[in-house]
Amino acid sequence: MLSAMEFRLLGPVQIWSKGEQLPLRRRQERLLLAVLLLEPGKPVPAERLIDLLWPDALPANPRRALQVYMSRLRAVLDTKVTSGTEGYAILAEPAQVDAERFKSLVDQARRQEDLERRSKLLTEALQLWRGPALAGVTAEDVRRRLCGSLEEARWAAEELRLSTELALGHHQELLPDLAQLTALQPERETFAVAHMLALYRSGRQADALAVYGDLVRHLDEELGVEPGTEARELQVAILRQDPVLDLATTSGVPRELPADVGVLLGRDDLLAEAAQVLLDSGRQSGVPAAICLYGAAGTGKSAAAVRLGHRLASEYPDGQLFVRLQDVAGDAVPPDVVLGRLLRSLGLDSGEIPDELDARSALLRSRLADRAVLMVFDDAIDAGQLRPLLPANGSCAVITTSRRPLLGLEDALHRELEPLPDETSAELLGLLSGLGADRVSDLVPHCAGLPLALRIVGARLAVVREDVGHVVKTLADEALRLDYLVAGDRAVRASLDLTLRVADSLTRDLFARLALVGADEFAAWVAAPLLDLDEDAAAVVFDNLVALGLVQQRRINPPRYGLHGMVRALAVEQYAAADDDELRYLDTVLRLVTIADEHIDHAAVMIELDRGGNFVLPATEELAAAGASWLDTEGPVVRAAVERALPKWPRLGSMLALRFAGYLAVRDDREVRRSVLDAARAAAAAAGELELEADLCRCLFGALAQAGAPVADLRPLTDRAVALAEQLGNPALRMAALSQQGWLTAQVGDFAGMSRVGEEMLAVVDAHPEAEPERARALDQVGGGYFLSGRIDEGRQARREAAALSPSGTRLHAIRLVLLAESLLAGDDLGAAHVPELTAVLAEAREIVERIGDELGIAHVDNTEAQLLVLTGDLAGAETLLRHAADILTRRPDSTGEGANAAGWARLHVAAGRIDEARQVMDTAIGNAPATGVAQYELAMHSRALGLDSASTHRTKDPSQR
Repeated sequence: MLSAMEFRLLGPVQIWSKGEQLPLRRRQERLLLAVLLLEPGKPVPAERLIDLLWPDALPANPRRALQVYMSRLRAVLDTKVTSGTEGYAILAEPAQVDAERFKSLVDQARRQEDLERRSKLLTEALQLWRGPALAGVTAEDVRRRLCGSLEEARWAAEELRLSTELALGHHQELLPDLAQLTALQPERETFAVAHMLALYRSGRQADALAVYGDLVRHLDEELGVEPGTEARELQVAILRQDPVLDLATTSGVPRELPADVGVLLGRDDLLAEAAQVLLDSGRQSGVPAAICLYGAAGTGKSAAAVRLGHRLASEYPDGQLFVRLQDVAGDAVPPDVVLGRLLRSLGLDSGEIPDELDARSALLRSRLADRAVLMVFDDAIDAGQLRPLLPANGSCAVITTSRRPLLGLEDALHRELEPLPDETSAELLGLLSGLGADRVSDLVPHCAGLPLALRIVGARLAVVREDVGHVVKTLADEALRLDYLVAGDRAVRASLDLTLRVADSLTRDLFARLALVGADEFAAWVAAPLLDLDEDAAAVVFDNLVALGLVQQRRINPPRYGLHGMVRALAVEQYAAADDDELRYLDTVLRLVTIADEHIDHAAVMIELDRGGNFVLPATEELAAAGASWLDTEGPVVRAAVERALPKWPRLGSMLALRFAGYLAVRDDREVRRSVLDAARAAAAAAGELELEADLCRCLFGALAQAGAPVADLRPLTDRAVALAEQLGNPALRMAALSQQGWLTAQVGDFAGMSRVGEEMLAVVDAHPEAEPERARALDQVGGGYFLSGRIDEGRQARREAAALSPSGTRLHAIRLVLLAESLLAGDDLGAAHVPELTAVLAEAREIVERIGDELGIAHVDNTEAQLLVLTGDLAGAETLLRHAADILTRRPDSTGEGANAAGWARLHVAAGRIDEARQVMDTAIGNAPATGVAQYELAMHSRALGLDSASTHRTKDPSQR
């Protein structure tokens, strides 16, 4: 009977009959049998058989030799053997040939939905294999040629058995088989993947990762390639302990959402809105509802998405799917790979999943057509990656997170997760650390409102119990901050790195170069010089950083941007110093601040300064021409540029400081003005930039004098300025330094000496025609000395001449006009003879200070004009101006202005008949003024002129009597 004989090809070729193996002694006979049984009943041409039997050297009569072998087979077989023009065939039943039984069992298994039954069929099929098919009957290359498809079917069956066993939860039982299979087939990635998953589910995460390492090394050494996507993605999932790796529930309903976070603050309103949208819009429209939660790295997008998923899980009874769309390197997981995962999660076997992307996407929509499933996609890169993954029916819903808005998903609700406010940050950190909000409040500014940073710090405080003060110190250090912010698998640096990897190279370059800006806030124009691009091209790159959340928009009008602390620390780390980039940027800042400075009208530049480089930004230069108002927003950028330039390029940094100082004087920003000028003066001196040092000494003198610095501190600056001016032979600088010497002379009460300095300055002007523009400066000293010495008319005339010579419309001209008005208000008639001149002078001064935004200058004009209004009988108007000036001086203390304000109130009180109040005002002011110097004497002059002499005035003598 035919069924009595069994043919075995899956290993050494054998014939069995009635429990006994029949002998086939010659190798050629076994090969001939195997070739004819690989496809039972199908004729094999004689030429092919001859070729296979004698691949190297043919016998003398190959056809005759083949006939001999066929005759010997017929003698052994009880199965019919045919021959004809098409060739030879053995008419065996499929059940007689182990290879055919193997194929049949595998086909049955693939159609079997019951996992247990499928496993049994596959195990039975694979047990038929006793080694390589057709083992020992021919050369290896011939054997592989004959059995390639059969061997591939064997390994495919093994793969299906492994996936079935893993689905049944038999991961531990599989481990011995998997160890053997990965050793036999080290290049077959599917075995390594199954081995990794079985080890991971058995609690052996480290061993699972070691299998991946072995796979990487083998593929690299043997083939020079990297593992495929499935293996790489599994490694990432193992590192993240992704819940998608956990064993599916027996119900077949996927529940893949990661564990919810214990504490989530500051997102309640957003989550409530998102939940309502997902539940309502899809079911009403029939289109699946979708929401995109986007924001910068570390803002807690994933935690919010998971919390939202858990909140809505009961509304989607057919399951919740969760997939991360970026791998550990920040690369997009291809949609076809994600679709494969989703389909497997929905119960399909690998063999049931088509290879093509479109087919997989269609199959997913089909599987979801009558189901209510919630799909959560974490870290989507763009809409193109997400679109093939979306369901088609309104019973499903989609939550996705991304670093930027997914503009291609027009129907999705987009909501940005911004950093948490300080109060919420403190509450969250207090809860996580167990220390309470008050004890951790000093840490909050260093965490930038990022939930990721707050969770890491909170975890370290709770577990390690580090000292809060030590943590504050560590986080305040930009070089240590990112290294500290690591806790387990959480790291701020890793999150930021993933964001950067999404960006193109030009965007990454700009990110690193933003470290050069230094300011907490800046405008988009900085991108152009940093990248050496025009404004439009650079704006596109800058917008990429904003879209990725690496640059935050801080203000809308005017648009201002910034880097939070962690992002800035990464930019500093990544910046590779390049002098060309840095110089181009700093030179551009100099160019812009020069344009602004030239529109401020302070008339304070004494030496020739560079105007900045050739890098032109037409749109930004037009804005810079607004002068002080442009620097009101760009001032921090300019200051940071000064600080950046001084150590490496002291000349450039010093010129930036001088250009910036005029604005700082106009805006009366005293602390910054002193700091910038002092640092620049030291740098210029160290670099031997004598002219710059001289002018910086002059400017620093003015800043310190306004702050009330003692004469002993000021004199070295003016002495140095005089010496440098003489060494350089620069009359203008010498005039400026002598002017300051005259001011110092007045501060010690030597008003006649002040006039003598002024006369010396006039002699310098007469001797050096090129110094003629400085004649007004000499007249300032002459007029001031005469006025303070009691020679009112002479002082008044000198001040008229100085005002007439000063540049019209400038801050310096306004100062001289106020000094002239002070002279006109002096004398026995208290200015009554000069009302028309006073009116014109003060109107011109007010126009200047208000136009350039000089608030302290406005206070000085208010004080002086108030005295004019007293003269004209407008006491109410005078009181309004004095109160306004007093309010400014409260915010911007100035001894000269405070004295003038007191004099104005005294005049007002005298005019109103309140003599005691006037005397009290003057006594208080004289008592508060320095014991010596201009302020003390000027107050005494006012007191005497108003007839308010009291015991307080004996402290000051008329210097004319000295």
